[in-house]
Amino acid sequence: MNSIDATIRMLLDDFRQTILPSVSREIISRDLSLGKITPPKVGGTAKAVVGMRRSGKTFRLYQEILRIVDSGVDLGRICYLNFDDDRLRPYAGDLISRTLEIFFEDNPDARSKGAYVFFDEIQDVEGWGITLRRILDTEKVSLYVTGSSSRLLAEDIATEFRGRSIAYELLPFSFREYLRALGLEPQSARELSNKETASRLSGMLKRYLVEGGFPAALGLDDAERVQLLQSYVQLTVARDVVERSRLSNAAYARNLARTAVTSSARDVSISRLDNKGKARGYTPGRAKIAEILDAFEDAHLVYQAYDFSYSAQKIRLGGLKLYASDPGMYWSIIPASNDGLSFALETAVYLELRRRRKAGRLGDVAMVKLPSGKEIDFIEGDALAESAYQLVQVSCSMEDAPTRKREVSALEEGMAQFGCGEGVIVTLNEESEISAKAGTIRVIPAWKWLLQES
Repeated sequence: MNSIDATIRMLLDDFRQTILPSVSREIISRDLSLGKITPPKVGGTAKAVVGMRRSGKTFRLYQEILRIVDSGVDLGRICYLNFDDDRLRPYAGDLISRTLEIFFEDNPDARSKGAYVFFDEIQDVEGWGITLRRILDTEKVSLYVTGSSSRLLAEDIATEFRGRSIAYELLPFSFREYLRALGLEPQSARELSNKETASRLSGMLKRYLVEGGFPAALGLDDAERVQLLQSYVQLTVARDVVERSRLSNAAYARNLARTAVTSSARDVSISRLDNKGKARGYTPGRAKIAEILDAFEDAHLVYQAYDFSYSAQKIRLGGLKLYASDPGMYWSIIPASNDGLSFALETAVYLELRRRRKAGRLGDVAMVKLPSGKEIDFIEGDALAESAYQLVQVSCSMEDAPTRKREVSALEEGMAQFGCGEGVIVTLNEESEISAKAGTIRVIPAWKWLLQES
């Protein structure tokens, strides 16, 4: 037996005998559903979990494996391998095929009865798409894969894997999951009306906006957390942007990533980014900057929110805002700022809308610039049909009269334009209802809005 086969066998055995029994006692249940358990079959469809590195994809697979085992499936029919393990590098051309063959050699019943196959962080293995397509077409399997690249479901597999996978996006902990990890999750909606609970949750929200939801960052002191989250940004840029996109200027990519993260919840202009680079003596040009921003989004470092439109031309020429993939990551990079909390709050609201979104089309969680020039922070809907499901404004406080007037008047105009009978203003602590000509505007504390069932 050659060395790579021995390594594969060791990793497969180590997962079953050591890793899974250990993590089963410490898994924080994630709310991302992967649908019903699909029995293995030839010609099936893969389930792909994508998200930024360290957001919890591996543990979400563990959670699914335990669910399958609890349903009565023998552990000997479950194959798991993390391809990000350095002991597997450099990747052999037949690494994926050898992994499955070694698993079947050691577990022959799994081939005849059907295997549940979990391949973690597979996107860097050359030719993985073609290999997985063949496995789906020839083996009786139920296949799960993860990767830190959205291209897992787009360009990289545009031909060989098209129509053979279903995407599930995993973000860092939501506010509810953050509370769950700390043992503080409310167990009923009734608890939210309790004044003592409300005060506690309001305080926990402010902690969440600063600490964020990366699992490994929980419980660290401020200095440790900042250092860890900054390292996540650096790792993502190095591995998932510079290497994968073959960028020639890594320093520029790192600086642009820092600018992108610290611009969370702010309007961004590619021309301004270009001018900023020129002032520092280097810029790759506007087209390349747009390409790098797309690479950041592909790596789930930041997300781009456009003006509500189905026209690609309007999207590129219109407004653009960026949102970091986690409020804590944003907070770990920004300079000390009095208004940091407001941008972290808007970031958290965007991410929650992204978790809850009903469709996968570009623009289904967007901003909207109204004919009057007023803006609504978020519109969730179908840009193609020019219809809206809901309109959401974000404001730390509505106590200031001009702020209140601005937020309410924009919603009133948007509700009339899109035929929405309700608008929402998410604040830190305020709660009320405002009557409008087109319907009702609900002012709701962020901690309560974030804990609503989607």
